[in-house]
Amino acid sequence: MADEIITKTDMSIDADISPKSENVPVQVTPIRLTKDNYLSWSAALEIGITSRGRLPYITGDKPAPSKTDPQWANWALEDSQVKVWIISSVSADIQPLILRKPTSFEMWNVLARMYGRKKRVLRTWQKSEPKGSNF
Repeated sequence: MADEIITKTDMSIDADISPKSENVPVQVTPIRLTKDNYLSWSAALEIGITSRGRLPYITGDKPAPSKTDPQWANWALEDSQVKVWIISSVSADIQPLILRKPTSFEMWNVLARMYGRKKRVLRTWQKSEPKGSNF
């Protein structure tokens, strides 16, 4: 009888474990966001997040379902994984700006708005640079 209880307990524990949450690394890129490296950081982090099948979380293509939706718990787990990846890839002075954001999409957008402006300025300069320029 005791063996039967242990088997049922073991089976229920195994059934509740999501393979998506096991052995998930905390860091997906060695590059940490600073005030000066948004372009390389965002490209590296996008690659890392994409390689783990979570890009739709930061692009907004996978918005949060209603908390009453049966898929909400899984969505919240996966979004939290992405949030950990983002938090662990930014410098300590940038972390407070995003820690309280409710979703990885919002974290990503805050960082893009704050540090991605330099990206637009760089692209504008590159487009307006005359051909044959020695700059």
